[in-house]
Parts: sequence; structure tokens; C-alpha cells
Amino acid sequence: MKRQTLTLLPLALTLVSPMLLADSSVAELSEQRCQKMVEAGVLTPDAPVQCDRLRAVNFDYMDFEGQSHNNGEVIVLDAVASHVATIFERLYALKFPIQQAQPIFNYQGDDNQSMAANNTSAFNYRPIAGKSSLSIHAYGLAIDINPKQNPFIEFAEQGQSTISPVEGAKYANRMKYRYAKAERNGFAEDVLTTFADSGFLYWGGFWNTPIDYQHFQVSRDMAYLMTAMTTTNATQFFDNYVGWYQSCKAMYPGAYAEHRVNDYSVYLKTNLKVTSLNETFKQSPEKVLAAIKAPLQRSELCVRAQVK
Repeated sequence: MKRQTLTLLPLALTLVSPMLLADSSVAELSEQRCQKMVEAGVLTPDAPVQCDRLRAVNFDYMDFEGQSHNNGEVIVLDAVASHVATIFERLYALKFPIQQAQPIFNYQGDDNQSMAANNTSAFNYRPIAGKSSLSIHAYGLAIDINPKQNPFIEFAEQGQSTISPVEGAKYANRMKYRYAKAERNGFAEDVLTTFADSGFLYWGGFWNTPIDYQHFQVSRDMAYLMTAMTTTNATQFFDNYVGWYQSCKAMYPGAYAEHRVNDYSVYLKTNLKVTSLNETFKQSPEKVLAAIKAPLQRSELCVRAQVK
């Protein structure tokens, strides 16, 4: 396949509204905050990410009554923090409503309590619901937004469904506009592009079972890789990841509107002829780092083949 140098587009080109500006900031966690997380059970010595690799993203947001607030906060992996700040700046510009956003240690790490409070959150050292393997939240690389409007729906073998939080049942019908009913806001479907443009293109609403409408994340292989890397290398990897997505989107807008997306990890694995970046990094870190530092090449790998 003939390849050419890929020109990355500046992130600023995708800003939605210069008229409504939000303040956001990224900060290291103080020893006091880290201790609160430990006491709440949100962070333990066994966690794959420790406090030194976590960052607090503070931001403005608008609630469902149209009132602005300046106390939004999520905790994420250091390498993605600036891009997460961009997500919430754009949500504010879009006037996308958020009920509240507080770190989950305020709920003693209890995801059910956080969902019941319709709380938007990120880092939490916990397993996937109903399983033993760790959630991507445990790596600081997943964000749950407006759980009430975007519930978690799980199906039993006999077809029965469980909806969390319980109040989310009224939002199982995902139509924003319904006959003779009020318009509904805060749906994750409305901001898929906002999250994807900043690197969070894996959405739980695409899953068959369970369906997790509130949930945005990176891939598991990426989570393993980025937490094994230094902050500097993980940051460069994720910056490339975001740049690759935006440039591919500009070249193939139709395919990207249909979410037929191959991400930057696919590009790297194809070039390296490997199936896992994380496993390759374990065996030969210099090989993966050299691929990340190499100039990006334009490639038809941008687009995922249609399933027939």
C-alpha cells in the first residue's frame, strides 16, 4: 500500500462554539486527597495506577436547569488529563447538561451510590460489574456521564433486564424527541463526537450486553500499555492517538459518521505486525516507542471494513 506523510489537524479546528467559554484546569493530587481515596477504598497498593499518575481535572459545567457551576471534577490518568479537560470545555460550549461531577471517593467508591446521585465520574479502583477483571475505571481511562439519563442495562440468560440506577428505567427508550412528550437532554448519544475527538471513542452504548450508555473508555490494551509507560511516553502515545483520529475523520468523514473507525492502536499494530501493543511493550519497549516516535503515515487503515 502506498503511503504518504500524514498531516495532523490542530485540535482547535473542532471547537464548537467560541461564544460560551469554560474554565478548566489539571492538577496533581495532594497527599491529603490521596489519603481520602485510600480511606474510601478507591485506591489501594494493588491498584494498577497510583496517586502519582493521577490528575484532577476541574471544569465548569451547566446543569439541567441551565445554571452554570465551577466545581466539576473528575480524576483520570495523567497522560489523558488535558484531553479530558477539552471534553468538558466542549460540553459546556454545547450547553450539554451535567447533573454533577464529583470524584467517587465522595461515595466511598460505591458505584451504585454514585449512579443513584446521577454523578459523572472517572477513576475508581474496582472490578467490572459482576466480574473479577478490573474495570477500565481502575486505570483512570473511563468516564461515566449522567448515569440517570444514560443507564447501565444488564440482561440475564432468560432475557430479564436489570437497569442501574433504577431511575434510569424511564430513559431506556433512547428517543430524544417523543410524541406528545417533552424533549430530553443529557443523552450520551448527543456527544459521541465530543468524546471521540479527544480520544474516548469506545462507548458502552455500542455494546450488545450489557449496554452501558453512560460509559466512555479507551481499549483495554491501551490501558495496560499507557499505565506501563512513563508519563512522557504515554502522553505522546495518546496525543498521537487523538491526532490520528481527527486526521482520519477529516479524510473519511462519511465512514467516521458511521463509526467505522480503526484507531491509532490498529495502525501501530499493523506496522509492527503484532496483535497486542502491551505484550510487545513488555518484551521490547524500544520497538513500541520507536514506532510511536516515527512520523505518522496516511493510511487506509483509518476505516474499519464493513461487516457483511
